[in-house]
Amino acid sequence: MKKMVALISALAVLMITFSGCVGDNNSAANRTELPRATISPDQSLADVSELANLPADFEYVGSIPLNEEYIKDYYKAENVSGIVEGSEGLYKYNESDFCLDVIKLKDPEAANNFITTYKSTFPPLQNENDSRFVEESFNGHSAVRIKKYVTDEGKPVPRYIYIWSNENYVLVVSGNTVDNSPVKQLAEATGY
Repeated sequence: MKKMVALISALAVLMITFSGCVGDNNSAANRTELPRATISPDQSLADVSELANLPADFEYVGSIPLNEEYIKDYYKAENVSGIVEGSEGLYKYNESDFCLDVIKLKDPEAANNFITTYKSTFPPLQNENDSRFVEESFNGHSAVRIKKYVTDEGKPVPRYIYIWSNENYVLVVSGNTVDNSPVKQLAEATGY
């Protein structure tokens, strides 16, 4: 009987230890995050926007360069300084279109300012229970999922955008689908 109690106690201690129920999960000692991949300054932005490992059923269509003027206009970032260049990767998935924009800025501070400025262009949602911005994590970093609404066949339907920075780059993934899952799949497939 004593052996059974000791065995059960040992198993309980092991379960608690491996479950993370004891201790501060936010401490550096308990984190086992993989190092975050960074974009090499030697890579062309077109190469970054053309993903090598696409999720199932995604198809790469092509890439187009984005100049500073277009980026400032499209992202309503007229007052953001430090935009260098960009590239847009175009993708198809189940008859839906997706884009991966990679925007190079002069430094990480300019990249963060770009994201803050872009987020500020979205008005609050009318439904208080609906969240416009949601923090999500993948590939060893956090990103912001933005929900916006467009009119489709006379009805408002949601569309999703993932935006995050990687050093002095901003990555933006969007798609014309009401489901955010394939948009997140493409964002995760960047590896950044």
